[in-house]
Amino acid sequence: MTTAADGFLLLLKNEPTLMPPAPRDAGPLEHNRRLQIGVPCLHCGQRARCAFVYASEAGSRWLDLCSKCTLWVRTEGTPKWSLL
Repeated sequence: MTTAADGFLLLLKNEPTLMPPAPRDAGPLEHNRRLQIGVPCLHCGQRARCAFVYASEAGSRWLDLCSKCTLWVRTEGTPKWSLL
């Protein structure tokens, strides 16, 4: 069964340009800087609290999510996705 979280991740996988470009070798400093500037959650628009880097076919991309949406993706998404 496909969940809404799976659909969200599948959309991002198929359309990686929906996510902003990220440095390929982003480390903790880049993640912290990103969150300090107050980027919005890609799913709900609230302030992001988690920044993930996804290595897509279009290059590295930021996946910025608030705490609630991070939990939603991790608990409601099919484990095979493991955040893309």
